[in-house]
Amino acid sequence: MFLLAATSARADGDRAFASVSTLDPAAHARLESSIATARSREPQLFDTVRNIVAHADDLDRRKEGRFYPMGALLRGSTRGRTGAALALLEPVLDPQRFALPQSSSARIALRAGLVEAAGATRDPAAAPVYRAILASGTELYELRAAAEALGKLAIDADVATLARLATTPGPKQDAVVAGLGSCRRVAAARALAAVASQGKTGMAAKQLLRSLSAMGSAWALATPNAAPASEIAAIRDTTARAAFAMFVSAPDTDVRNEAATALEVIASPDAPAWIAAQKSGASPELAAALDSLAQRLARARRTP
Repeated sequence: MFLLAATSARADGDRAFASVSTLDPAAHARLESSIATARSREPQLFDTVRNIVAHADDLDRRKEGRFYPMGALLRGSTRGRTGAALALLEPVLDPQRFALPQSSSARIALRAGLVEAAGATRDPAAAPVYRAILASGTELYELRAAAEALGKLAIDADVATLARLATTPGPKQDAVVAGLGSCRRVAAARALAAVASQGKTGMAAKQLLRSLSAMGSAWALATPNAAPASEIAAIRDTTARAAFAMFVSAPDTDVRNEAATALEVIASPDAPAWIAAQKSGASPELAAALDSLAQRLARARRTP
């Protein structure tokens, strides 16, 4: 998956900076007008984003992993500012105004980071940009950031689109699954559960479990307005059941450990009963794994 993403990213270097070619011209014009207004009110905010964009290659050379954590930098630099989403999306919509990075890894990190940070603002005015990226994008990290951003808005029609893309095998599925954990809606939870039944393995399985964990997190669901109140119980139950099914069917230790972590984070009160029921007729190897999981969940419940 990630090798394919890197290949598409290299090919992308000679094309438009971001995949917004399908953005409706009227929506683009509205965003441009809003950007101009926001810039007149908060010029320093827009200068901050411009400065980060201009130094993306320098930051890329200092990275410790595959990519520089551009999303975190951009979020921290614009947090709490009224026009943050517009300032962050200006390079996406009008890249010709900026000194864009030359290295492929810097471009990937910057593009995904801008979309990710804009999505963190939960500004519904930015939704058309995320929809355009999902419609025409091909690069994994850009698609993942757009899915995450759109998922945070949780608009019914967009949740349905994300659920369809997540459950449809194809070039966008892994990216959307990776971003869908931010969408705390029961339809999104059911989509992830459907993907879990497709028998994902390796990194795809781990990423699916991380999305289940993020979506069903007991801590996250307890925060105000994390999800519609009427859907919280179903989200938690659906994500926990999917993670448990993946634990039971996991083909290797790494995936099983990821599933155990997801179950610990989701903390379903029904998990001990599922474990006890599954032990009946389980192989010695699975029975031992279930015992270990039961002990781990018990310890987590005792930890304040």
